[in-house]
Amino acid sequence: MANLKLSLGMIPSTIKVEQAENDLIKEFEKLKAFVTSEELARYNELDARVNSSDFKQEKREIESLTYKDSEEYNREKEFGKLAKSKDIRQYFKLRDSNELKRFRDLDGSDRIKRFEELRDIVSSASFKQKFKSKEFKGSEEKRLLEDYKSLKGNSDVKFFFKFRDSKPFALYNKTEGSTRLARYEELKEYISTGEFKKSKEYLLDKKRFEKSELYLVEQEYLKLKRSDDIVWYFKVKDSDKFDVLKKREITFSDEFDGDSPDSAKWISNLYWGDKLLNDRYSHESDLHCFTEKDNLEVRSSILKIITRPDKKEGKVWNPELGGFRTKEFAFTSGIVSTGKSFRQKYGIFSAKIKLTTGAGPRHAFWMLSDKITPHIDICRTQRNKVWMDYFGSDGSAKKSSAGSKYARGFYIFTLEWKPDLLVWKINGVEVMRVTRNVPHEEMYIILSGGLDQPIHGTSAMEVDWVRVYQWKN
Repeated sequence: MANLKLSLGMIPSTIKVEQAENDLIKEFEKLKAFVTSEELARYNELDARVNSSDFKQEKREIESLTYKDSEEYNREKEFGKLAKSKDIRQYFKLRDSNELKRFRDLDGSDRIKRFEELRDIVSSASFKQKFKSKEFKGSEEKRLLEDYKSLKGNSDVKFFFKFRDSKPFALYNKTEGSTRLARYEELKEYISTGEFKKSKEYLLDKKRFEKSELYLVEQEYLKLKRSDDIVWYFKVKDSDKFDVLKKREITFSDEFDGDSPDSAKWISNLYWGDKLLNDRYSHESDLHCFTEKDNLEVRSSILKIITRPDKKEGKVWNPELGGFRTKEFAFTSGIVSTGKSFRQKYGIFSAKIKLTTGAGPRHAFWMLSDKITPHIDICRTQRNKVWMDYFGSDGSAKKSSAGSKYARGFYIFTLEWKPDLLVWKINGVEVMRVTRNVPHEEMYIILSGGLDQPIHGTSAMEVDWVRVYQWKN
């Protein structure tokens, strides 16, 4: 199915693949940053509080409060009963009346004192005895009796004694200074306080929870819980979305941001030529020799490995002779290798490359160890096709082609290497796999140009970036 997709060109575009990768990395970085953000810390704090048993209990208590079950209600009810009671009502009715005021004005007055004094005289035994005698007429006693009768008929005196002996006044006197009246006054003062009114208003308020500090905390929590970032965080944090990033770590990369290949990463030679000869060489079948200055170019973050017609003398390795000879080449090309700076066993080896088309050019992204095999071509061109090859150390070999389409533009060529598996991919679509005689030694990267047959003009392999990852446990 993968090869059918490749042959039909039904693979994601390089732009989409890169964009998806960049978006995933950006989102993963956002996730890692969000883990330590103040917003998530605040959400976790509120989540712990709002979902705690103490918070829920306190919320239930606030929402279940009723005025009828409160101490405030009981006191107000008690006050209402006292205010409606006969003795209390009569007390206040009489206390504030004109009659009581009149009575108090008369109480202790000279008139009342004189009446009581005369009443005592006329009711005495000596006065009664005198009253029966003939000497009563014209006596001082008779004058006192007349004064008594005059005062007795006085309206103030009559009112005073009638009021004093009345049941309402008796009830008033009984109530005044009583514990019931004291309780009434105490309750009256209590229910008139701002504290009572505020408490009653709170208990009667059906929206009292919405006015509480707990409600504000809960609303802040719910707002955060519904926020885009929090919803996104809990959606992705335990998903497998970032597994591809979590399972790898970058060990080598070059984005070619300078104006020439980075000499700390690349040598512009075959590894053994650099190590043993301190010079460049080609193989007997090569139509080109390698140079550095004329065939390697970095511009606009693109490495170009250029193959061109150019007469140049160079060394050739001849395996039959077991040595080197000098040869006049009609073409030159370029090569870069990490043989001195970077090698790795297992991992992901990837590069964004425009290989170029044509029957003659032979451009490649490949890997070697210290021996001729194992040899891995992650991608190469030959006779206007793109090939993937594996040459095992046991003499086994496997190859697959992807057609010339994948040499005409930039594509991402990748090798995924595990202890028991090699998988070749173009823009994430599998092209070939090997499961037998998988190499277990460190290998290095090579990017090279070259020729299978003569060409009339220049040909260039363009490399946008190279990235290598190691698998993480």
